Parts: sequence; C-alpha cells; structure tokens
Amino acid sequence: MQSTTVRVEEMRVKRQDAEQWMSHRMLPENLKRRIRHYEQYQWQENRGVEEEALIRNLPKDLRRDIKRHLCLALVKKVSMIHNHVSPHNFFYQTFV
Repeated sequence: MQSTTVRVEEMRVKRQDAEQWMSHRMLPENLKRRIRHYEQYQWQENRGVEEEALIRNLPKDLRRDIKRHLCLALVKKVSMIHNHVSPHNFFYQTFV
C-alpha cells in the first residue's frame, strides 16, 4: 500500500486537474461545488485508496468473501432478513 503522504499528493494533483478541467469546460459554480463535495467525500471515505479498482482485480471467490464481510453487519440489522433467512444462506443465494 502507498503511504498516506503519497496518496495526499496524488489527491492534490487530482484536485488540481479537476479544477483545470472544470474551468476549461466553463462549468457553472453549482456543478463545480458538487464535484468538489463528491471528491472530498471520496477522500474522507477511503483516504485515497480506490477500493473498487482494488477489489475488481481480485478473484471472484475472494471478491464474494470481501462483500460478505463488508455487508454482513448490515444484513443482520435488517429484521426481515435476520428473522427469515440466515446471513450465510442470504449471501450464498445472492453471490453464487
């Protein structure tokens, strides 16, 4: 994994590129603000690690297991699923 310092620099460059592109395309301020907000949200969520790209390159069975791990707590919170379907069966039926 890259160090946080390197990812911060990459994010800075990405933000600068986006600003130049938005200026070149003469986007209205409300669209620029929405783009900036989205980029900030993405950074706060994953600190510069592109999770989707990382996961997409993994084998299918490993992707399935990661999805199961990341979503299991949410599935358990949904009472309809929790009361009627075991989380293991839910994921098996959903991802297999």
